Amino acid sequence: MGDAFILRAIERHVGAFDPQNVFSTRMAPSAAEKQRMKAADTVIIAGANQLNDQYTIWPGLTAEGLRAADWVFVPFGVGVHGAPQRNARMSDATKEVLRAMHERIEYSSWRCPRTVAYLREHLPELSDRFLMTGCPVLYDRPLLESARFHEGEAQVAVTVTDRGDFWEREETTLVTVAKLFPRSRRYMVLHENFRPPSFWEPLRNRLPYAGALSFSRRSRLRWLATQLGYEVVIPDSPDALLRFYDGLDMHFGSRLHAHLRFLSQNKRSFLTHVDERATGMSEFLGFPICDPARFGEHLSFDFEALRRRAQDAYVDMRRFLDSLSRRGRC
Repeated sequence: MGDAFILRAIERHVGAFDPQNVFSTRMAPSAAEKQRMKAADTVIIAGANQLNDQYTIWPGLTAEGLRAADWVFVPFGVGVHGAPQRNARMSDATKEVLRAMHERIEYSSWRCPRTVAYLREHLPELSDRFLMTGCPVLYDRPLLESARFHEGEAQVAVTVTDRGDFWEREETTLVTVAKLFPRSRRYMVLHENFRPPSFWEPLRNRLPYAGALSFSRRSRLRWLATQLGYEVVIPDSPDALLRFYDGLDMHFGSRLHAHLRFLSQNKRSFLTHVDERATGMSEFLGFPICDPARFGEHLSFDFEALRRRAQDAYVDMRRFLDSLSRRGRC
């Protein structure tokens, strides 16, 4: 869902893409996909935490291969991986790919100060070409143009990340938000459906002791949410989820791009810690990464200071978008 939020945000800024022209960087493209990229004036590398010491756009691409082809690649809101061991010392192959990329473009867009610092440390000769634009999901008219953050709390979303060692974080989040907002309509939202519910799960979730019978922590988390008065939401598509979020008032949880989406719509959001991927964005915008047991201490956070930081950074986003418009179609 987060990757799709990035894609939709980029489309908001530059126009919609033909779905046939959207590919994954996790694998080398086919011959047909390479031809489609060749036919475009610009190929956008869309967001997320792709940049690491071994980064080469897709597996196996070399600077020589990039220079020999007619592709023009432009990073848009790409960030560092986040794990210290993955961003310790940029490889020579990655440096050469980034140098080759910038031979054909004016600017590149990166999502946080940590990312730009990493790039400038290893490629100082390109320092003025790396723009710290922030993530495109952040920028929408409600955040950029409003005068006061929405204060509603009638409907509250809690997003969860049910991978790794998640139980204490997500259980505490659900319990704390239920205590803070007992009269609100509350939803627990999954961005990744790792273990789809069984046919019997909705019935079992209504039983007060059924959670103890479950061997799956993921299904038990859904049971707990139901017991606490949440409606469990497993969206069918990113667009359906975006529409659903637009009808809510506030967000708590561990999904960075849900957090950024709510902020972009001028709505309060409070993020918890999963890994270091959110740290750079936190430093950029000044929002806290919350202990879920202490959400109450953050409810008075100054979101207007966050808005001012976003508005200041949008100057570089506009500079980047202007450079894209000079390139032609994406």
